[in-house]
Amino acid sequence: MLMSHISKDKLFLSLLLVGFVAIFFNPWVSALLAPNTAEQLLNGDFSQVNRWRENFSAYFIAITLEAVPFMIMGTLASALIELFVPAGFLPKMAKKLGILGVPAVVLAAPLFPICECGVVPVARRLLKKGLPLSHTIAYLLAAPIFNPVVLLGTWLAFYKDPIYPILRGAGGIFVALLVAFAFYGYSRRRALLNADAFSQPAYPIIPIQPHVPTVPTSRLNRLSTIWRDLAFHVREDFLEIAPYFLFGVFLASCMKTFIPQEALFQWGGHAILGPAIMMVAAFVMSLCSEADAFLAASFVEFDVVSHMAFLVLGPMLDIKLIIMYSSLLRGRFIALLSLAVVVGTTLYLIFMDRVLWGYLDLLLGGGGLL
Repeated sequence: MLMSHISKDKLFLSLLLVGFVAIFFNPWVSALLAPNTAEQLLNGDFSQVNRWRENFSAYFIAITLEAVPFMIMGTLASALIELFVPAGFLPKMAKKLGILGVPAVVLAAPLFPICECGVVPVARRLLKKGLPLSHTIAYLLAAPIFNPVVLLGTWLAFYKDPIYPILRGAGGIFVALLVAFAFYGYSRRRALLNADAFSQPAYPIIPIQPHVPTVPTSRLNRLSTIWRDLAFHVREDFLEIAPYFLFGVFLASCMKTFIPQEALFQWGGHAILGPAIMMVAAFVMSLCSEADAFLAASFVEFDVVSHMAFLVLGPMLDIKLIIMYSSLLRGRFIALLSLAVVVGTTLYLIFMDRVLWGYLDLLLGGGGLL
């Protein structure tokens, strides 16, 4: 049932993607998007259209190439969990730790340094292994930020200023815990597309008939079997999430092509509009969390609070993530989760501005943060 639903979704998204690309790359349709080019088209001048196509192609290819390696890392981590984590281990640990299991999952996130491009396959596998929904949400939101690679990149992007990785890491933990506790005890059946399927194998695997080997199995054969199983799960998880990811990249590329980025800089210094604009920008741009800090650092018109709005919200909620979440979660739950992330990020920004500011300033010797 779940496989049929997912197959229909993937077919629909694939056809929609191909259809949109065919339409948008039609020069006469492009003229409707950029009316000033109509006269040039009638005269056989396609330079303006080509410029639009070049921009769209550059964004699409750049986001895809940036994210695909991390998607593969995510599917690899997912496959390793499937092969080496015993079936009852995660639910047993969650039951033993109780509500403390949520912060334990967040603190364990750096052990799997996955950005948001690859975190959904890992979350799917954790759910299938029996990890409770709230614990999985905690990992889903924390892992792309509370991540040594991401925090190192943030430190480098902001000229080795320790404030930025500290504030970003704290923000990731704060929002992940807040949202996870908000959904603590929430029914998996109400949240997942097909909760029953997560108690069954996600993919049809032909069982291996037990047999007694006539000769001892060599280490090479065992390694070959592990490698084959690992490659199988990596391939299946990657193909499962790829259509949703590509459609999200397509939407993000369209918005980056048609929304003038100059508009983002107009209200950079505003106490409320600055962070709000940066949150919208993070949602639209759909950048990988391991590279987004370098773009955020280029927004010199914005202050530290606005930078944190971009750096905390983006890895938890953007266009491509919404599409990828739809392969796992129900639409209503995605809406609730998105609202919770936005509220949680906003509360963190207020807390940082009103409370955390003074303590950090005192810790750094009163040198100021701005």
